[in-house]
Amino acid sequence: MFRSLIRTSPARWFLVRRIPSASTTTTPLRSLHATYTLNSKKNKSKSKKLDKEDEYVQHEAETEKITPTIDFKSTETKFENVLARFEKLANEIKLGKINPKIFDNLTVNVGNNTNVDEVPFTSVAQTSVKGRNFIVTMFDPSNADSIINAIIGSGLNMSGTIDPANKFNIRIPLPPITQETKKHDAKTLKELYEKFRNNKTGSMNSVRGETRSKFQGHLKHHKLSDTENKQLEQLEKLHKVFADKLQASFKSFEKAILK
Repeated sequence: MFRSLIRTSPARWFLVRRIPSASTTTTPLRSLHATYTLNSKKNKSKSKKLDKEDEYVQHEAETEKITPTIDFKSTETKFENVLARFEKLANEIKLGKINPKIFDNLTVNVGNNTNVDEVPFTSVAQTSVKGRNFIVTMFDPSNADSIINAIIGSGLNMSGTIDPANKFNIRIPLPPITQETKKHDAKTLKELYEKFRNNKTGSMNSVRGETRSKFQGHLKHHKLSDTENKQLEQLEKLHKVFADKLQASFKSFEKAILK
């Protein structure tokens, strides 16, 4: 059994497979080449299609993996903390010189002429308000003169006397509240409000900005989806709720100061 090429016409050659006991069979060479080329193109096309499908699946998996979400519970807690800090400081401004903690930052010299021993005011006494007077309750009556001297030297324009009915108490008259004092306190409150509303750190706007920046940091390589846009809209609504609460708190404290 063998193969050979035979020429059947001037323009065509055929591959002949010779079998001793059978008739000769011929297959055109051009037909073989065409069949091989067609199959090769189909395989390449199929391979490219599979590659594209794999790339799409991989892209979808990566996108799903890094899709960011806003932690609204944590963000709301941060907004609440900003509001709480503002109200704490605003209340101190409202109290002004009526604040019972007014002397807490003073130091008291409880030593003698040759031995100076400076201690915190809170370690030797505590203060309360009764009527139009501060009542300083001493832990040791022997420190009375030292405590009174510390109050006189504080620059608060105050002085006190030992209560004749209780040697542990020092009575200090509250300073009068003038219109000038009210205006000064209202101005200080407004500055505090602006700080907590729009400061670079520790404000309502900074909490929103930090949350938004963290969220959008993962979105540089693709367009915002509807879900992501809705999250940003929800963040804006949450910020507005607490910005309004801050403003309402400011107005309330301002009214209390100026009345």
